[in-house]
Order: sequence, then C-alpha cells, then structure tokens
Amino acid sequence: RRAAMRTLILDNGSFSIKAGYSDAQQPLVIPNTITRTKRTKRVYVGDLIDKSNDLSGLYYRSPFERGYLVHWDAELAIWDRVFSDDVLGCQPAETRLVVSEPVFNFRRIQRAMDEIAFEEYGFSSVVRAPSTKFAALGSGQALYGDSEMPECLVVVDVGHAGTYAVPYHAGKMVASAVRRVDVGGRILTNYLKETVSFRYWDMMEETYIMNAVKERCCFVSRDFYGDLETAHRRGRDLAIEYVLPDFANTKTGFVRGREPMVEERMREGMQILPLCNERFAVPEALFYPADVGMDQGGIHQAVVQAVMGCEQRLRPAMFGNILV
Repeated sequence: RRAAMRTLILDNGSFSIKAGYSDAQQPLVIPNTITRTKRTKRVYVGDLIDKSNDLSGLYYRSPFERGYLVHWDAELAIWDRVFSDDVLGCQPAETRLVVSEPVFNFRRIQRAMDEIAFEEYGFSSVVRAPSTKFAALGSGQALYGDSEMPECLVVVDVGHAGTYAVPYHAGKMVASAVRRVDVGGRILTNYLKETVSFRYWDMMEETYIMNAVKERCCFVSRDFYGDLETAHRRGRDLAIEYVLPDFANTKTGFVRGREPMVEERMREGMQILPLCNERFAVPEALFYPADVGMDQGGIHQAVVQAVMGCEQRLRPAMFGNILV
C-alpha cells in the first residue's frame, strides 16, 4: 500500500533551519552549523551541540558565506541529520520539499540544490522561493487577520547575514526595487561581544553565550536618546544582570531574578554580566551601520528606497503595508 505524500517545509537560514511538515503545529529549530568544541575538539552536527556541556569558545563552520549557500559538504551533513529518523524521520521519495533560498540566489547554487534534492535525496518534487515570498503569502493573516495577501507589500527580512527590504505587487517581487543592508544577527552578536569585552568580561570567544544574551536582553528602542538619558540618570530602570553559565546548572545563563531555583543552586561563585545601555545601543546598528564601521544606510532608509523604487501610484499602499 502506497504511503500518503507529505510536504516538508525547510526554511534553510544561514544561522538556523526551521523545518516541519505542513500539518505540524510548530517547526523544529536546528542550528545550521557544524560546531567544534575548544577543549575536547569534538565535532557536533546541527542540534547535537545541545548534548554537549563544553560550550565555551566554540568554533563554528557555516555552509553559508554572506548569506549564500556555498559549502555543500557542510550543508549535506546537516541535512542528513535533519532528515534522519532521530529528527524528522523524512522519507524523501514520499515527500514534497518546499525550501527557502536567498533573494537573488545565484543560478549555480539553485542548480546544485536541485541536483542534490533530486539525485542525492530523491525527493518527489522541489519548490524553491525566497523566505520573503513565504512571509508575503502569509502577510494578510499577520497584518489584518485575513487570508488574502495585500496587493502592495514590503517585507523586511532581518536575517543572520544581512537585511532585505523586498516590495511585492500583486504577488510578484518588484526586483528592481529590492534593497539590502549588510547588517544582521551575526554583526549584532559580534558588536555585543566587543562592547561587553571592553567594559566588563572578555567574551570575544563566547559566541554561543553572547548570542543568547542578545536574544534575551536586547531590544530596539523607540526613543534612543530618551532611553540613553534614562540609563545615565536612572540606570536601575533599564539595567539588568545576566548570570553567566557554569555549564552544570545552566548552559546559556539567565537574567538574574528570573530563574530562582537555578540561581539558588549557583548561589556561590556566580559570574555576573551587568547590562544597561548595551541592551538598546547594540541593535541601533541596524539603523546606523556606521556604528560598526559600515558605510551604508540603515534598514529604515532601505525600506524608503525600496518603496521609492516602485511605481509612484503604488507607494502609498507600500508604506501602509510593511511586514517585518
């Protein structure tokens, strides 16, 4: 008896893979890296790093360079793990694959992906599209609670390697108006590492920990100078203390006061990383890349340029429908 055909959706990002079948409630999130530990020199593929307690000074090998998939040997090892019985239990011959790709992906990379999907894994069918396209298809629900996609829309995709502002009209990307800013999650993590290493602890080799700190503690300020004044005059209003991990009770650390049971076990010998204006000053690099030495406009300027690159009659509707 022939098994029913299933659809696997693979958001293949340069930092993480979000993968799941079309009938799943939530996707699995798996690191899209091969990781080597500093002390034991052990190598972990994808989510296997979660089984390690040796998380200090990790070395990462990513399949991506500047947001494009170029190291296929690394990606194949990670996909083998994702499709294995231990993770998704995928049977490619009985599966339709829907996979994301970068905006303006190179044809050579597209051909390589098609060959690997069909010849290496044997998927029944493959659909490739930029992640912004998938976001656009669901934008009606996100913006208005409606299943219908707006006629005019700008999707702002803040990724690991960079940020895109992509306009869509009548379901099609306006290619000539797409804009990119070379600031993404990786640069923000590195910026945070440099900042706290200069002010407090040396965290330059602690990418794993500082990425967790960034995701849990940083935010985009609606009033940067007002928050800066608040941090200067009333530091307690914005200041938090981050407890660095001991890799026995916690692997990534936590904000002090939010994990009382773990904090009790770590009562003696806790290493505290104080954070105040770093929480909102680091994400500001998205709007002012000059803060990290890049001669580019910010994502707000990229959005304006993307809209102005469209026909004049479409611009008001574009400004009215912006999905981040």
